[in-house]
Order: sequence, then structure tokens, then C-alpha cells
Amino acid sequence: MKIHFTYILFFILFSANTFAQKLELYTNDGKEEYLGCLNCDAKDVNSIWNSYGNYGNLYSQKSIWNKYGIFGDQTSSYSPWNIHADNPPIVKKDGVMYGYFTTNKHFVGKRVEVELTKMLFDYYLDIKEDPSKWNKNHDIAKSKEITKSKEAPKLKETVKK
Repeated sequence: MKIHFTYILFFILFSANTFAQKLELYTNDGKEEYLGCLNCDAKDVNSIWNSYGNYGNLYSQKSIWNKYGIFGDQTSSYSPWNIHADNPPIVKKDGVMYGYFTTNKHFVGKRVEVELTKMLFDYYLDIKEDPSKWNKNHDIAKSKEITKSKEAPKLKETVKK
């Protein structure tokens, strides 16, 4: 089940990154400090999926994955993972407020409800264990896509013969 979810998540991440604009996270503490890019590629330095960057690192104070930090602790009012958070991260698209990134259901209608965020809300406990594993699975999924795209022309040639 987790493996299937992993491939689905990275398909969504890949699709969101390819076709959509950047969704960026900001603090909701009056300062609006940057917390990373929600739908950027894992290799992007600002991505929340980059475990070596400030925003995807499990120990960074600016990471939503830091379970001891103000933005990743399930009891923090500023964390997207607190189901009672009053000040969850803000999501901006093209520099304009797009909604909130939160598991708090009282923000329905105000929270960002795209496929990626819906999945994160449902599976964030599994993802929080080690966000870097999602990056590895993304690379595997990408290599399979490349292999399939290389095989497709060969199949067409054999059909023509």
C-alpha cells in the first residue's frame, strides 16, 4: 500500500511541478517567512522534498518535517500537522495568497485543496518519518517513465513492419 501511495504521490508531484505554478509556503506568524516550495522537484534547493535543503531537512527550524520545530510539531499552532492549529502556514501562488496548508478541518474553504495537499493531509504521518525516501522513489518512477517512452517508438516500428 505504501509503495503504491509513493508512486501516486510522485506522479502528482511530477504533474504539479510540470503543469502548475509554484505553491510556496510561508509562516502565518505576522512575519510571513519562507518555508519552502510545496510542489517543486526534490532537487530544488527550496523544495520541502529536498532533505539536504533548509525546508526539507528533518532538523531545520524552517522545515515542516521537523517534529521538534515550531512548523512541524503536531502541537504547534503554526504547524500544518496540528488538527487544531490557529495559524497554519500560508500557501502563495505567484506571490498571492492562495489559502492555508493545514489538517485543521475548520479551515475548509480556506485551505488549499489540490490533489497533492489532500494526499499529504491523509498520509503525512508516513511521509514525516523520512521525506527523503519519497525523493528516491521519485527517481525510480522517473527512470521507469523514461524506459517506457524509449520502448514506445520500438513498438510502433514493429507494428508497421
